[in-house]
Amino acid sequence: MIKIDVDIKAIENVKKFCMTYPQALTNALYDGVLEIALEIQRIAVTKLKEHGAIDLGQLWNSIHIHRISETEVIVGTNVEYAAAVEFGTKGHWLTIDKIPGFRGWLRRHGIDLDAKMKYFYVHPKPKPYMEPAYQEGIRIAPSEIRKAVQTAITGVGL
Repeated sequence: MIKIDVDIKAIENVKKFCMTYPQALTNALYDGVLEIALEIQRIAVTKLKEHGAIDLGQLWNSIHIHRISETEVIVGTNVEYAAAVEFGTKGHWLTIDKIPGFRGWLRRHGIDLDAKMKYFYVHPKPKPYMEPAYQEGIRIAPSEIRKAVQTAITGVGL
């Protein structure tokens, strides 16, 4: 035998809340979505740092949350090499002086201390940071949305 507990009063409160305070519900949903987005952003930055991604900080500082609508956000970056870090790339040559800060990075790592090199060969392996962050966002989404809606319902006294 399966026992199922249903909180009819809670269901009625949510129904009443949705009909009486539709904007409060939308705001609560956005609060929940924003919490999820902040966690995705935090995890993506943490993963980049764990991977030892290029330490110029450009990529992890560029991961932002953009509001699309009252219930939608995008977490992402516009850095052109972001996909190459996430998925890796085939080997290729870089022109050192065309990449801001790269010569300093080489120097900090003890490479080309006399600054004579013009090109540097790289073959980046995949270092996923957005996909694991997104998966964590999916995992926490139900509880974050539930908390936000419950806070809104409590806030209006239902």
